Amino acid sequence: MRYFLMLTLVVGFSVQQFGCATTGVSRDGLTGTAKDHVDRGVKLHEEGDLAGAITEFGTAIGLDPTYVNAYYNRGLAMADKGDSEGAIGEFRTVLNLEPNHELAHTNLGLALYNTGDLEGAITEFRTVLRRDPTNVLAHYNLGLALYNTGDLEGAITEFHTVLRLDPDHVDAHTNLGVALFKKGDTEGAISEFRTALGLNPNHVNAHYNLGLALLKTGDALSARKELEEALVLLPDTPENQKTIRTITLMLGRIN
Repeated sequence: MRYFLMLTLVVGFSVQQFGCATTGVSRDGLTGTAKDHVDRGVKLHEEGDLAGAITEFGTAIGLDPTYVNAYYNRGLAMADKGDSEGAIGEFRTVLNLEPNHELAHTNLGLALYNTGDLEGAITEFRTVLRRDPTNVLAHYNLGLALYNTGDLEGAITEFHTVLRLDPDHVDAHTNLGVALFKKGDTEGAISEFRTALGLNPNHVNAHYNLGLALLKTGDALSARKELEEALVLLPDTPENQKTIRTITLMLGRIN
């Protein structure tokens, strides 16, 4: 049986709250400026009311159709709601109004990544890096996108760049290990997974992938320990059921 490696995606969402002085009425009857509506939208987003937040941002946009941060924050709320296509539209609008909006490029890249448009995501992350070559998040997510296109060398280069800029980046160590393992460098992968666990002993993906790598070396006892730890740490949620079944099956096959 072929078992899958686990990557860790890091998001770049960051709210912005600047605004205009036009007044309007929100869905709950409150009046205020466009900025007031964005502020209320941000608060609702933080409280988990994504639909309410989206409505508030829409009210702000109705008052000022050029209000960049209303579109940006509506894109964030749509992304959190799982509406990647809607988020893409919002971030593209932001970039039409403000082409150098770094966070919009970053989050557009993430939304494109989530829809499977890896080439589009790569373009956005590279756009960010042309302006800011030290942007750790852009290097990291570019590495993920390159990995998923099959460009292992490119991914490895990006993860190494992340670690040069941020040596304690746990997810970069983990995903560098994944890329090295996929490339056939099992010992290098094991080293990266162990480094990640030294930084965060509860990192599920590092335990899981270390278990896979150790299994490949024939160290079944150590592999079992890592996979059992991953199973304990992995939340028992519907989206994790496939992974839980996979690990359980693997443990059943280890003597």
